[in-house]
Amino acid sequence: MKLRPLVLLMLLCGPGAVRAADLRLAVPAGFAGDPFVTSFAASRILGGAGLTVTTKPVANDADAIAALNAGEADLGVFALDDADRRALQASSPEASLLNRPFLFKSAQEVILMQDSFLGAAAAADAGRGGLFPLRIWSHAIAYLLTRTPVLSAADFGKMRVAAETGAMTAMAKDEADVLETDLDAAARDFTEKFPGKLYLTVGRPETGLLAAAPAFWTQRSEFEKNAVQTAAEQARAAANAVLMAREDAFRHLPNVEVRQLDATTRMRMAAPASGDDTRMSQDMALWHKAEMEVHGSAAPAPAEGPAPKMAMTSPVLFATDRNDEATSDYATRFGARRLNPAEITCGFLGAPERNAPPPPLPPAPKNLDRGIESCARKIVDRTRTAGARKILVLIHGFNTSFSDVAERALELGAGLDYAGAIVAWSWPSEGSAFSYAYDEDSNAWSEPHLAELVTRIAEIAPNIQLDFVAHSMGNRILLQMLREFALEKSKARVGVAVFAAPDIAQDVFREQLRQARKIGALRTLYASEYDRAILISQSYHQAPRAGSGGGDILVAGGVESVDAQLSGHSYVFDEPRAMRDFNQIVNRERTAPERGLPEREKPAGPYWIILP
Repeated sequence: MKLRPLVLLMLLCGPGAVRAADLRLAVPAGFAGDPFVTSFAASRILGGAGLTVTTKPVANDADAIAALNAGEADLGVFALDDADRRALQASSPEASLLNRPFLFKSAQEVILMQDSFLGAAAAADAGRGGLFPLRIWSHAIAYLLTRTPVLSAADFGKMRVAAETGAMTAMAKDEADVLETDLDAAARDFTEKFPGKLYLTVGRPETGLLAAAPAFWTQRSEFEKNAVQTAAEQARAAANAVLMAREDAFRHLPNVEVRQLDATTRMRMAAPASGDDTRMSQDMALWHKAEMEVHGSAAPAPAEGPAPKMAMTSPVLFATDRNDEATSDYATRFGARRLNPAEITCGFLGAPERNAPPPPLPPAPKNLDRGIESCARKIVDRTRTAGARKILVLIHGFNTSFSDVAERALELGAGLDYAGAIVAWSWPSEGSAFSYAYDEDSNAWSEPHLAELVTRIAEIAPNIQLDFVAHSMGNRILLQMLREFALEKSKARVGVAVFAAPDIAQDVFREQLRQARKIGALRTLYASEYDRAILISQSYHQAPRAGSGGGDILVAGGVESVDAQLSGHSYVFDEPRAMRDFNQIVNRERTAPERGLPEREKPAGPYWIILP
C-alpha cells in the first residue's frame, strides 16, 4: 500500500509534532468488534497526524446516520444498504448487487467486486443524503453449511434452515439441513466435531461504509484527510485479511467441501432479490460489466518507438481556485474547499525533457502568483519566453487531487510533443471516488473562474491559440465555457477542443454543443463502453453519458465521436493507441478520416473507432 509522504513524515516526527484532536466515531452495536473498526480506531497513522479516535456507541445504523447529520459524531460506520435506504429512500442497484445472496463464489470475489465500479457507484449513491462516503469494506459474509450440496434453487428450497437460536444443536440432531454462519470460532469447532461431511457455499455479504459529517470533513486540512483515508484503507485491508483467513481455515477442514455454483445457477438463485425480470436483466448487465473490469481487462498494447523530438520543450504551469494550505509539498498544498470570495493561484511546474520519463513534482514555493491578472500574465510570459504561440489547457475530472492533475500535466509535457505551453486547471475536487455530489457542485462553482482567466489570456495575447482537453466531469466546465464564448462572440482564438470521456448527460452535451460548435477549429469526443467511471456515473444518473460508448455512443453535429474500445477512465492519456490519436489532433489538427480511423455509421451520422 502506498502511504502519502507527509503522513509517513509525521509518523517519524512523532505525535508531539501536531496538535491532538478527537475524532468522534459513531459505531452501531452490530459493528462492535468489527476488524475494520478496531483497526481504524487504533491506527498509528491517525496518531501520527495528531488525531485520536473516540468511539461513540449507538444502538443501530439509523442512530449512527442521525449522529452524523446532527453533528454529534464526526465519522460513522453503518451498512451500505441501510445508508442507501435511509438517505435515498431507495436502494441503488449497485448496493443491492454487492449484498445479493448467492452471487459470489468466494470472499476474494466479494472484495474484488467492491473494488469495481459497483463499489464506487454504490458509495457515491449513499452520499446523496449529504454525508461524505470515505471507504467501503466487507463487514461480514454469511455462509451456508449444508448436509448436501446446493446445486440449484430447487435444492435449496427443499432444505430445512436452522433457526438462529440453537442452530448448531439442530444441525447436530439432524433437525436442520442448513446452518448460516460467519465462520467464527464456534462454527469451526462445531464443524471439526461434526461426524459427517458438510458443504460450504457463499451466502450473502454485508458491505460496511465509513462516512464523514460534511461540517467536519470540509474543515479538515489535506494532511488530516490523507491520514484518515490512509488509516481507512489499512483498516479495510485488515478486515479483508480476517475474512479471507476464516474462509481459508474452513477450506482446509477435511470434512468440508467448498461448493462454487456455476454462473447460471448463481444468477438464478440471486434472481428473486431483483424483483421483476426487467430489473433482473439490468442488474445482471451491471454485474457482467463489473466481472469484465475485475477479471477481463485487456493488457495495454506496447508503445511504439518514440516520436521525433521537437526542438522546444513545453513549459508546464497550473492555475487553481482551490484553497491554498501553504505547505511546501504539492501533494498537500491545495485543498478542496470552495473559497468565498474565490481566489486564483498559479505557478510554474517545469519544462520536461521530451520523450523522457516525466519529472517528479517540484517543491511548492512559499509564495505563488495570485489573481486573474497576475496569473494570466505569468502564463502568457512563460509561453512567449518558450517561443510558442499555443497553450493547451487541461481540465481534470471527478475524483482528482491537485497533485494528480499536476503530474498529468508534466506527463503531457514530456510525451505529447505539443508545440506550446501546457496549463493545468484544477478545480476543488474532493479527490475521492465517493464524493460525487460534492464534486458536481465544485465543478459548477469553478467554471466562471476559468472562463475569466482564459478571457484575460486572450485579451493579453490575441495571437496565441488556445487549445483545450477536458476529462470526465471537467468537460462540463469546458462545454459551458465554449458555449458562453460563442454567445458572447468572444475574440479568443480557440483551436482544438477535445472532450475525453465526458461525464455529461447526452442531451445536455448535444444542446450545449449547438452553440459551442460555433467556436474552435476541431472538436473531438472520446467515449468507451468499458470506462469504469462513466459506468459509475451512468448508474448514478440512470442514463447514458456523453462518454458512454458501444451501442450508446453519442453522434451529434459539430463534434467527431470516437468510440475507443479501451478500458480504464484515463484511456486517452494512458493507452498508446488513444494517445497517438490525441497527438495528431492537438499537434496537426487532423480530422478522424485524416487520422485513418475506421468509420462506422449510426442513423444520426458517422462515428469512428479505436480498436482494442
